[in-house]
Amino acid sequence: VDRPLLLDGYKFDLRLYVLVTSMEPLEAFTHRQGFARLSSERYTNDSDSISNRYIHLTNSSINRHNPNGIQQESMQKDGALPGGSKISLEYLEK
Repeated sequence: VDRPLLLDGYKFDLRLYVLVTSMEPLEAFTHRQGFARLSSERYTNDSDSISNRYIHLTNSSINRHNPNGIQQESMQKDGALPGGSKISLEYLEK
């Protein structure tokens, strides 16, 4: 993907909890406490970075081991969730 959707320059995915109570008519509710997971290094489409998993993956089990760790520390100070590179939906709404 040449131009992925980014959040402040980082790749991300959303984890949302949805309860579907009816399919017809469709009725669904989302829980307020979902979260986003971010890569721990800014995205670049430079071919030299293709093997850098900290740029291209959002898995918090991988990103918590990034020796750089700068983005994680700044997010934790700003009220993000601890562990890896997760941030709450409430934080995203700010």
